[in-house]
Amino acid sequence: MKALELAEFILVSYPGKDITPMKLQKLAFYAKAWTLVAGDSFIDAEFEKWDYGPVNQNIYHHYKNHGASGILAPKSHGAIEESQGKLLQFILDNYIDYSAFTLSSMTHNEAPWEETPKDKIISDALILSYYSKQPFAKNFSSNTDGVFHVLQSNAWHSFTLDMEEEEAKTFATYSSFEEFHKLGDDANLEFKKLLSDLDGMIIN
Repeated sequence: MKALELAEFILVSYPGKDITPMKLQKLAFYAKAWTLVAGDSFIDAEFEKWDYGPVNQNIYHHYKNHGASGILAPKSHGAIEESQGKLLQFILDNYIDYSAFTLSSMTHNEAPWEETPKDKIISDALILSYYSKQPFAKNFSSNTDGVFHVLQSNAWHSFTLDMEEEEAKTFATYSSFEEFHKLGDDANLEFKKLLSDLDGMIIN
């Protein structure tokens, strides 16, 4: 899968997510990183170290005219093996709700971007060496323990910052990704209801 084919897959898969060129670059980079960890290196795309994170030149030149605006999703993407599509979908589902700047910040805190000289290609070896050691990598292991290991993003670390180690561990794994996603959706609904109730109190 070439870089532009990957970009097209992302845009078609998430048509309502307001994906800007900057966000697209970071999603594409993480897609490549975790497919390498999963042992299925079907993404043929190189990423360079730029100021705002990893950037693929082909994706950059193809979508740069969109600036900071969301890219209109194509009607369809090219053919892809079912197993590869499911793998990409799983990876992207864990990143899609982060903003472009949050994703950029995340890459800045990770060794592949930090240790690569500016404007140079981030090597597959460096990507694999770093991400294969992260807790999220356990989701792709043949020796999986049957649970979902949460992506330990900036948001996760902020959430668990003041917790004792044992308490933080309870938020590191869930019985499945579906359970984790549902709990997140429920929390968002409760938060929106709280805001609505507060608005009502202010109006009254």
